[in-house]
Amino acid sequence: MTHRSSMRPVREEPPTSAGYLSAAAPGGSWRRLTGPLVALLLLAGLVVLTLSVERGGAAIRLDDRVLALTPGRGNGPVVPDLLARAVVQLATPVLSVAVVGAVTMAVCLRTGRWTPLWLAGPAIVMMATTVLLGKAHIDRTLPNVSDMAGGDGSYPSGHTATAFVCASVAAVLVSRLWPPRKAMAWAAALVWTGLVVASLLWLHFHWVSDVVASLLLGSLVLWLLLRWPLRLGRVVGAQWQDEGPPTAR
Repeated sequence: MTHRSSMRPVREEPPTSAGYLSAAAPGGSWRRLTGPLVALLLLAGLVVLTLSVERGGAAIRLDDRVLALTPGRGNGPVVPDLLARAVVQLATPVLSVAVVGAVTMAVCLRTGRWTPLWLAGPAIVMMATTVLLGKAHIDRTLPNVSDMAGGDGSYPSGHTATAFVCASVAAVLVSRLWPPRKAMAWAAALVWTGLVVASLLWLHFHWVSDVVASLLLGSLVLWLLLRWPLRLGRVVGAQWQDEGPPTAR
């Protein structure tokens, strides 16, 4: 007696349009669009601000208002004044570069790879070059404060740009090496940048347009390196993610 098999051939259903969309590139088109779009917006904001500073527009009027609202070095409460001076001293460009260099080398030694230098090196070079070019070609005098003669080369702020870029590079490296600490690393980078900006304005060491320009410039440098078009953060972290963190090996 023969038995007819109860198994029937499985019928393959054709993929739906939603399946095609999800399989093709989820968010791929949007990411390809936002990459250059964000870079253009940051560049446009920096250009508009720079033109306003050079032509004595709204940026100059805002500078004067902020200067009038902040006490200046030695004119405010003692404790905030001392704290602001300490932050500015710690945020000197040479010290900021030295700290991020030490963090980068520590990550290299920890992982046994030199790929973190692919991010830290270009970021520092691009930031320093653009800041120096801006100071050399834009005639902008530092605020005149008591017992401190105003000098040239105020725009953009080297303290702000260096602190922001270096802190962000360190946050990227820490995030790649210890992913659970990503939020903490970026929070620390943003808080430190905010302290530097507030201290410079509090002490009248820079105009508000100087620090805003540096934030735009630093954001543009980081975006070009991390997100579009180079995506160096992904290149730096790819090998670590494949092999696991150093503590797991």
